[in-house]
Amino acid sequence: MKILDTTLRDWTQNPEVNLSLNDKLEIVKLLDNFKIDYIELWWPGSNPKDMECFLKASEIKLKHSKIVAFCSTKRNKIKAEEDLNLKAVLESKAKYACMFGKTWINHLEKQLKVTKEENLTLIKESIEFLVKNHITVFYDAEHFFDWYKDNKEYALECLKTASESWANTLVLCDTNWWTLPNELTEIIKEVNKFLEDKAINTNLGIHAHNDSWCAVANAVSSIDYGITHIQWTINWLWERTWNTDLCQVIPTLILKKNIKLPIKLEQLKTLSSHIYSLAGLKESTNQPYVWKNAFAHKWWIHVDAIVKWAIYEHIDPTLVWNKRSFVLSDLSGKANIIDLLKKYKIKVEKNDERIIAILKEIKKMEQLGYNINGLEAEDYLLVKRHFSEIKPWEFFDIKDWNITSKEDRSTSIIIWKIWDKEEKITSTTKWWPVEALYNWIRELISTNYGEEINKISLENFNVMIAEDKADASTVRVYIKFRYTTNNNQTEEWATTWISENILKASIEAIEKWFRYFIIKHWEK
Repeated sequence: MKILDTTLRDWTQNPEVNLSLNDKLEIVKLLDNFKIDYIELWWPGSNPKDMECFLKASEIKLKHSKIVAFCSTKRNKIKAEEDLNLKAVLESKAKYACMFGKTWINHLEKQLKVTKEENLTLIKESIEFLVKNHITVFYDAEHFFDWYKDNKEYALECLKTASESWANTLVLCDTNWWTLPNELTEIIKEVNKFLEDKAINTNLGIHAHNDSWCAVANAVSSIDYGITHIQWTINWLWERTWNTDLCQVIPTLILKKNIKLPIKLEQLKTLSSHIYSLAGLKESTNQPYVWKNAFAHKWWIHVDAIVKWAIYEHIDPTLVWNKRSFVLSDLSGKANIIDLLKKYKIKVEKNDERIIAILKEIKKMEQLGYNINGLEAEDYLLVKRHFSEIKPWEFFDIKDWNITSKEDRSTSIIIWKIWDKEEKITSTTKWWPVEALYNWIRELISTNYGEEINKISLENFNVMIAEDKADASTVRVYIKFRYTTNNNQTEEWATTWISENILKASIEAIEKWFRYFIIKHWEK
């Protein structure tokens, strides 16, 4: 089985992604370390920036991967050696090319405006030109499944022409994204019979898109029918509704199809995260295998079953370096709480009254509109309130506050109690209200709990309607914080609060987070 990664082609077609030259080269190194066979570095003839990327990549000493240039068949009525698109492949220094050509009469007539015979000539002369220049060609038969349904004789003739022109692999592309797995495998079986009848031994590959949500299923099911080359992206991103996702296919092939690959699954989650970061995108929390909710359990019946060793997971999460989590919500039961307490090394009996008290508090919170699913700081403070002599509000308490904001200035009055001392502080700043509240509270606390507090930054602030009651609606404020240690390690936590007043919800969430931080350091 050979893997060709098209992340640097398909991701760059997504409107949310704009990778720099250094980003692309970093991705090349990551994929090489992950032992991907082929890395498609996009289209060298498209612009000078992409050509520069090819030339820089050629200087990297890759341990496993081979760089691939993407290109199309030549233009009609010009010689292959005169086609700028093909000449750019030679200039790129890549020794492999992924060439796409038309196989659907709809596109021949309406886009290229060539006859079926002319198209076969384009395929033949383009592949032969690159092969004669010592470049291995993977031929992507664009819209193959669409054309096969429309005119299978001609679709197969395109494959035959590519093979006879010394293409290394014939890649069947589900470009229009509507082929279902049962259709796809039947067509591949017919392709195999055709190749066998014609004594053609060229490798077969698959490139499946996800607009019908079948890309992974199509890719995985195809390998049972002679497919030995799969094209995909990391984290499934493309310009529409995603592509075949490496993070789903790799563990499925290794763990469920027992296919031997040089890839180490323990690197998968890190690779996924690193690529999201380079692209400046937020991780997909529900992505199978690798992300947060892949092995998260919320309903108490599921949790109770799992803690009793009954199965509710398709694999052991540790096989892909992930972990199981039990989510606290109004669907929680005693098993959720007991599992949470294990995290803090607290052992209790199932009928402990404090477990009942926590469950009642969680249900009440969620009735008000709270959502504390997976928020570590919220879980931690909840446990401390019920299973510790430490009471979070004892470290400091904001008794009253008033804030006004005009244009770019905010003025506040804060009355707060720390230890046994109560103070009233007035301050004016150029900050906006929530930013002002955060900075004032941080300044007040740092004077009493040390400069370490100043290493905390406010990373994200989100407001949503918790309960829609027109002008009396309550809002849920979600605030994410980041703490940077002396050795530049970062930790992130979030807290939340519900109120009809956005500022009240904000100050309570901010106050809660600082309590969490202080208690954590107090225990150390």
